[in-house]
Amino acid sequence: MPIVDRREFGGRFTVRENSQRLANYRYLEIQMMEMLGGWSHTTPQLAFKATFGYHVYDHAQAAERLGERLEQLRSQRESQEPGSDEFARLCERVWNLPDVVSRLTAVYRVLQPHLVSSYVYHADATDPMIDTPTVRLLRQLAAVGQSHVAWGQAVLETLARNADDHRRALEVQGELEALLVESGGVTGQGIESHWLAFHSARASDKPQPRQRRSGRAYRYVKRCTPVEHLAAEAPFWFSADQADFTAAYTAVEPWTRDWYRDKFHQLLYGEVDTTDRMGKMVAEFPDLPWEMRLDLAHQMWDEARHIEIVGKACEEELGGKLGYAPWPLAWWWMQNESDPLRRLTVTNSWGERNLMPTLREWREHAEAQGFTRLAELCDYLQADELGHVRLATRWIRHFTDGRPEYRDELLAWSKQALERLLAYYDKDYDPANQPEPRFSFLRGNAAEEAEFAGAPSAVAEE
Repeated sequence: MPIVDRREFGGRFTVRENSQRLANYRYLEIQMMEMLGGWSHTTPQLAFKATFGYHVYDHAQAAERLGERLEQLRSQRESQEPGSDEFARLCERVWNLPDVVSRLTAVYRVLQPHLVSSYVYHADATDPMIDTPTVRLLRQLAAVGQSHVAWGQAVLETLARNADDHRRALEVQGELEALLVESGGVTGQGIESHWLAFHSARASDKPQPRQRRSGRAYRYVKRCTPVEHLAAEAPFWFSADQADFTAAYTAVEPWTRDWYRDKFHQLLYGEVDTTDRMGKMVAEFPDLPWEMRLDLAHQMWDEARHIEIVGKACEEELGGKLGYAPWPLAWWWMQNESDPLRRLTVTNSWGERNLMPTLREWREHAEAQGFTRLAELCDYLQADELGHVRLATRWIRHFTDGRPEYRDELLAWSKQALERLLAYYDKDYDPANQPEPRFSFLRGNAAEEAEFAGAPSAVAEE
């Protein structure tokens, strides 16, 4: 069979310029990962929170894959830098936008479309033979980014239906696009088109050499304003009054369909809370090890799926109407702590650790009652929780092994936080009459050590 090879040697980018651009792209992927993560807890729409969880993990994976290619190009795997200080300031401007419509406009009509276009341009302009790994990578990332843009556009068309909201979205888009042009775009080299008729890619069109600015680039800090609880749209509501919970969660006979409805509705809050707190950690602690941040983004994705799973189960499997009962105020305060490990101890190392046997018990009784779908859901949820417990166990030990005073301080704080939490649910709670709480990051007996250190567990095998 005759074959025509239309590829030609020659592209616009040296290895150095190639790696500099990938570092620029990685910077923006991480910026969007942090923005969406940090906005989640102040975004009231549960559907948006869930999608943010998916997109945060997509951006984290994109940054990871760009890092792999950077390493192959003899650069640092974790390299990231803005193309210009003006572009970094543009990202800061976007981070500080105050409302959902403006934020979605900034990401899905300005930053992400620009990044997708930059990926396609780069894939077209680089050497198609000697730089094939970059071409394949950028085309794949562009496809994922385009799916994000499509979602954002559809959502904005729904949100900005009245004239004022529509005008506001266009004003924000116009302002940010002007700043994007002034900044030189993601690479600082100008807004480059990936396709123009008769546009040449000769060697004379290669960009001028530029210097890396790592360590000297403009940086800004993302900090979320402390709030009493996460934002949730109506009909969801919050209460600190136990009478509200007693009046709403009425099922008394365990293992009935109504009992499961109440339990899943309460569990839904935990999934929303954890989606938001993982996103908040991703945004507020950029100096944590990249591998840990990738784990946090992965958990946010898991919890976002759980929002959809548990919400759908409440409505379609159990006949509940979401928002029929309150959510608690007892958990969120920990997510305003300045120490990231404090945000993980009670929630992941105690709460999710205890949720694992609870889910197994729910699964076993659901199977006995013939609730096959509920049993399957509990089994999958439990499998994810094991990974979340291991995340906290691994990283808390990473930071506290060899620092016993820090571990002891963290444990003392965790016990006090747990007392406050349990007293919320039981006004007669007395810690003196309770067994010692068990946290997964403490080194215990051999069986527990095997379960949380990575060996297959009895829970995972059944």
